[in-house]
Amino acid sequence: MVARGTGMRAPIDETTPPLSIVIATTRPWPEVRACLDSLRDQVRTARAEVIVADASGQGLPGDHDLYPEVTWLKAPGFSVFRLRALGITSARGEVVALTEDHCRVRPDWCERTLAAHKKHPMASAIGGAVENGATKHLIDWAGYFIVNGPFMLPLRSGECARISLQANISYKRRALARPLPPLGMMEMLYNQALHDRGETLVADERIVVEHVQSLGVLGTCAAHFHNGRSIAGFRLQRMPLAERALRLAGCFVLPGVMLWRTLRIVFSKRRYVGRAVLSLPFIVILLCCHAAGEFVGYLAGPGPSPERLR
Repeated sequence: MVARGTGMRAPIDETTPPLSIVIATTRPWPEVRACLDSLRDQVRTARAEVIVADASGQGLPGDHDLYPEVTWLKAPGFSVFRLRALGITSARGEVVALTEDHCRVRPDWCERTLAAHKKHPMASAIGGAVENGATKHLIDWAGYFIVNGPFMLPLRSGECARISLQANISYKRRALARPLPPLGMMEMLYNQALHDRGETLVADERIVVEHVQSLGVLGTCAAHFHNGRSIAGFRLQRMPLAERALRLAGCFVLPGVMLWRTLRIVFSKRRYVGRAVLSLPFIVILLCCHAAGEFVGYLAGPGPSPERLR
């Protein structure tokens, strides 16, 4: 059952906000605090609304007045994918932006997001850059390179087939008009569907967030396994049997393919090459965890994996 928190939003009038910001959280307060604090001043200037979709029921503090711009949606037991879908469905803005509870946005994030959509009126989705904010441990660098390496600075701004995902992405409302999948919103697959329909995707390196997540070795390995299984589970919704068999077989070469892609991107950007080399053993381990997750997912479906991601 979904419940709305009380006393969280008090708009001056009923006009449509130019920007809605959706944040999914599965952890109790203060997990989302740094993210909300990085947004606080700029959302007022931009007249944006913030929607926190919360699976724990304790994602925000008891003193709701600390964040009057926030609408709090409680959805016990929801996965991050269903939480984002819930937030998107509730959003009123002409532009709907997503970030994660463990991200910090730059001070001009709202301004840059709205400016990019004004500059690219035909763009259905615009993705920014994702920098690493968890820099103490090699396991964190390994996870960052795998997931967000393609979106670290520098980016080639303009139309492209692949843009950043839930850490830093925004959609025009018309691009979200169709019903979202029953399992929720997985941006990687949703963006691919937009691109396949001929919609315009744009990258803009001026829109920047920092991704700050450190789960330890076991936690990071588990996250990559559950992410892989979730991806396979989402794909199975519209996958013929023959493709399923091919993808199962492909899991055995997937770590090697993903390793080549990850290192090629990092080396081409000429940043953090030394850290990539030092974290290489962890990168290989995490890619094997991801491939194992996809293999299990194609065999048995997503299982509880979507609910175990943060």
